[in-house]
Amino acid sequence: MRKAGKILIISDMDIEKQEIYLLYKKREVVEKMFDTYKTVLNAEKLYPQDDESVFGHVFIAFLSLYIHCKLEQLLKKAELNHKITPIDLLYKYSKVYHFEMVGRGMISEVPKKVMDLDEALGLYMFPKMIRS
Repeated sequence: MRKAGKILIISDMDIEKQEIYLLYKKREVVEKMFDTYKTVLNAEKLYPQDDESVFGHVFIAFLSLYIHCKLEQLLKKAELNHKITPIDLLYKYSKVYHFEMVGRGMISEVPKKVMDLDEALGLYMFPKMIRS
């Protein structure tokens, strides 16, 4: 305990100490999202010409961050977050293509690693049996 250090939190909120500490810990999640926003998504580079450009940039960055967080949650739930990142997951799924031919949709061959990953995540996006 001597080496761990102490944190002084001063608040005028009338709630329990444990609840204040949990609020402080939630702050870390927000900081992590800003870090992801700036580093992984490279969204801090902004060269706007007008208000619409700024709004569009921020909106697309928000959607990207939302998708990134959802993929992170999916990986964490499947306990794969230590082996693969959301960016790697998107790269692996990008190896599968959907074709439209004569009004009929077809999926390209799904690599075994992608199929195994799909099952581990519980998505079951690809059909097991191909109709002829």
